Formats: sequence, structure tokens, C-alpha cells
Amino acid sequence: MLGAVDLFLDYLLVEKNCSEKTADHYQSDLFQLNDFLSGRVPEPFIGYFEIDTVLVNGEPDIDTVTVNDLRSFIEFCFERGLKKSSIERKIASIKSFFIFLYRREIISSNPSRKLIYPKKESRLPKFLYLKEYEALIQFDVKNFFDARDKALISLFYSTGCRISELAESLLKDLSIDEGKLKVQGKGSVDRIVFLTDESTELMQLYLNERRAKFGSAEGYIFVNKNGEGISIRGMYDIIIKRGAAAGLSHKLTPHTLRHSFATELLNRGADIRAVQEMLGHKSISTTQIYTHTTKTRLKKIYEMYHPHAERSDKE
Repeated sequence: MLGAVDLFLDYLLVEKNCSEKTADHYQSDLFQLNDFLSGRVPEPFIGYFEIDTVLVNGEPDIDTVTVNDLRSFIEFCFERGLKKSSIERKIASIKSFFIFLYRREIISSNPSRKLIYPKKESRLPKFLYLKEYEALIQFDVKNFFDARDKALISLFYSTGCRISELAESLLKDLSIDEGKLKVQGKGSVDRIVFLTDESTELMQLYLNERRAKFGSAEGYIFVNKNGEGISIRGMYDIIIKRGAAAGLSHKLTPHTLRHSFATELLNRGADIRAVQEMLGHKSISTTQIYTHTTKTRLKKIYEMYHPHAERSDKE
């Protein structure tokens, strides 16, 4: 894709006689699109969007970009809090870029043709149903790695923590007896999260396996094969691998488990402000997206079981 961007910038500067400042704006917008399609996004957005674009040597194949990918990029810009004027400029840059490529027959179709200037819409978070979570965690513990992965998955689901929070969590801040853990959230704000009975049991099993393998336990809670703290990338890979092994149909990420935690609490009647505090959200509006998920779920149940809401397959 970057080669196509270079061609487009040459066209702007030489044929269209655009100013360097204008060309720089186009370049910045298109480089950001390139990073997004390549998966180079901030940690909270890893695995958040499903991208159709094919990567070749880690870079987007320009002829495989779809309109859905472009819409996801615009939504990504909204989620990052960019101003409407900035997003409108990015859309204009994208449209001009793909029109140029299509007219020069560099691409076979123009994916930006149906790209419009949308209002911001909330994206419903993906979550696991309880039976899916149970399938995810139903693997045998045969060694240290099995014990660690099972405890990690359970702790995500039990606490609703962000991946960065668990990656940085320390043994000194974990109380197995009290079933709680102190983590440091965004803005270096500490909060207490809680462990279920299942999570407490699995954490104890993991810590026993860890001591047997590495001796006395200290430092980070979760460690790799060398006894060092697991990176965010390492945790992400564990969740992906275990999700694939469980045969989950949709892509699973650590953030999916965080979404599942919040959704289940609200489905079972938890107060939204309590859920906000447990998630470490500064604003209640961030937590409110989960109420849309629960309403969607209730509507599906209503349509399935209310006699006057039945859908006839024979019509």
C-alpha cells in the first residue's frame, strides 16, 4: 500500500500542483489508514475490528481493501475521540486516493465509492455466552503452562481487567485468601478487583505449579517459560490459542473476556455504577454500551419465546 501512497503523493505535487502542506495532510491520513489495516493499533483496539484486507509481508495489499475496512477505520477514528472535521478530512483523503488508484487501473474496484460521512454509532462489544466460556476453560491441566493459561483465562473473566492491568499485576498485590487483587488502571489509578471461587482455586493450582518449576514466587503474577513476566503480546497469543483449541467460531481476544464480564454482571441485575467502578471506567457513558448488548440479548429471547412474536418459516 505504501508504494501506492507514494504514487498518489507524486500525482498531487506534480500533476495537481498541490502545496506540500496539503500533500503532508494526505500522507498523514493514508499512513494512519495503512497502520490500521496492518493491525498496528493501540492495545485496547487489538482484535477489536475484523479486517478483510490481506497482508503481504506485513503490509496491506491495496487491491484487497474493502469498504467495510474503510468504515472500520472511520469508526476507529471516532473511538479515539478525533474531531468531526478531522474525520471528514480523512474520508476526503481516502476517497481521493482510491479514485486515483481506480482511474490509473492500479486497483480493480474502488472500495471508497460507498464510503459516506457517518454519524458516530456505538459498536456493540463482542462477548462470550456462559457455555462458550465453559468450553474455553474445559481443557486438562497436564503441566505448568496448562495451569497458567487456565488461571489467566479465569482471572480475565473473574475480574474484567484490561490486558495491560493483568500483564503488570504483581504477586504482592494478590490475596488468595481474601479473593482480591489490586491493579493499576489507566491514569495510574489503583483499584481492587475480585476473584470468583473458580478463579481462586485455579490461581492456587497455578502458583503451586509455578513454585515447583521456579522455586519461590515473587514479582509478576504470570510468567513465561523463563520465569519472567509475560508480555501483553504473549497473553494475547495464549487467549487466541486456547480459543482456537476450544473451537470458538468467532475471534477471541482478552478484551472479549472483559466484555463478557461486564455483560454477565448487567444481565444478572448488577448496578451499572458498580460495574463502572469494577471496570475502571472514568465515565458512565463508556459502561453504558453494555446495556445495549443486554437489551439486544433480551430482545432475541423475547422473539424466541413470546407466542405473539413467533416468526413463521413457512411464509
